[in-house]
Amino acid sequence: MTHFNLVIDPWIPVRYEDTSSKLVSLEKLFKDSASIADLDCQAHERISLMRLLVCIAQAELGAPDSPEDWGDFGSDLESRAVAYLKRPDIQPHFNLFGDGSRFLQGIVNENEKSYLATQMVFYFATGNSPTLLDHSGGTDRVLTCDFLARTLLAYQNFFVGGSMASKVKGNGPSLKFLHAFVFGKNLKKSIILNCLDAETLADLGINMGRPIWESNAQASTSTYLGRLVPFSCKVRLHTDRIHVWIEDGLAYPEFPESRETTATIGTKGDQRFLLRADLGKGIWKDLHVVLNVQQSGANTLAAPLSLRSHMSELEGGELHLWLAELCKAKDAKIIDLLESRLSVPVSLLNDRGRAHYESGITFADIQSNQLYGAVKQNGAALKNENPPTDEAKKQFWHALEAQCSVLLQIAGTPDILNGLSFGEGHDAWSIAVRRAAKEAYDHVCPRQTPRQMQAYAAGLKVLFPKPKKKKAATT
Repeated sequence: MTHFNLVIDPWIPVRYEDTSSKLVSLEKLFKDSASIADLDCQAHERISLMRLLVCIAQAELGAPDSPEDWGDFGSDLESRAVAYLKRPDIQPHFNLFGDGSRFLQGIVNENEKSYLATQMVFYFATGNSPTLLDHSGGTDRVLTCDFLARTLLAYQNFFVGGSMASKVKGNGPSLKFLHAFVFGKNLKKSIILNCLDAETLADLGINMGRPIWESNAQASTSTYLGRLVPFSCKVRLHTDRIHVWIEDGLAYPEFPESRETTATIGTKGDQRFLLRADLGKGIWKDLHVVLNVQQSGANTLAAPLSLRSHMSELEGGELHLWLAELCKAKDAKIIDLLESRLSVPVSLLNDRGRAHYESGITFADIQSNQLYGAVKQNGAALKNENPPTDEAKKQFWHALEAQCSVLLQIAGTPDILNGLSFGEGHDAWSIAVRRAAKEAYDHVCPRQTPRQMQAYAAGLKVLFPKPKKKKAATT
């Protein structure tokens, strides 16, 4: 197939409210957005697609003046987005093939060496290096048009170079930070909840700009709409759907020069940094940082901008968050992907609820350190120079991730602690943390021989030390 247009041809996987899953075009997606429950794709595709959908929505609708002006903004999204995409000066830019404009592609020297299109797929094997789920590296696989379109969009967002693109510099703007998206009752509401108002953008000195398919390309690298759908490298798809060519694209300034709107800015002393997913402990551990929308001074806009922009709409009930990061190693490889969907009590957006959540994480950190010490003590007693401390901590944090809802419930209604701190009483979170630590310790520390039993008992004293007696007050 050499004729494929993303506006009218199906390529986006979605799940309708009746649970049916379909591939839809951009036109169909916006028309049905109020009856579509969610996207139905992998995390890196979801991030890239949400950025595209928000970009299209705000390219047509603009932005409300301030966070208090959302009102009926987007009520006519279905008709206006479709009308925008069907404009004769817009729709041709969404062609996947052809001699004219192409979606996120440029003119390249086709006499140069071409590469397999599968090398754009992060989880596909290449050459003689199989992956866990793919053993077809190096073969000429013909990719479907819908898969090619999603792959191209994700590749531009998360471009990291590599063997195919060693001559191309820079990174895609979606790399090296944890993304946070707000989700609503349907896809239409989700798109609107991730749009931003003009005041929020102005406070950060970010220009609205125009999408890459409308604007001067170089001028778009620092604007809001220009960065949402990036052109990190000049890719050209071969009509055989097997090969691609690649050359230099645009260089997108990174933090602190430019701010991605779905990023969270953490602080440590005077240092500001992009919050990253913790591969060892999970995303939920840093939720209190993501939710910190009530900061003051220079850090006021440190939380993801959609939270700040839609605060007035998030009062009462629950906040539905989806967080993910495609994790990059130093050698320009994608090594892992973390994602998490959390329903958060809106009370955690205030200082008191967030402080209780953070104190629950602090208690878990203390128990994690005691687990480390306990396994080390067990290893020392057995003359084991390399005790499995990492394995124990990994199991501990993974077990707690499954209990995250317990901490969220307590942090959302902190009065149930009766004034006690975590670890001082018998609240559900303290019990869950101790149980996870004990199970992780039992898993890595055998106790089948008398010597192992002695070592186990020695480590157990470190895992659960006796509380220190408080000194009596003197009169």
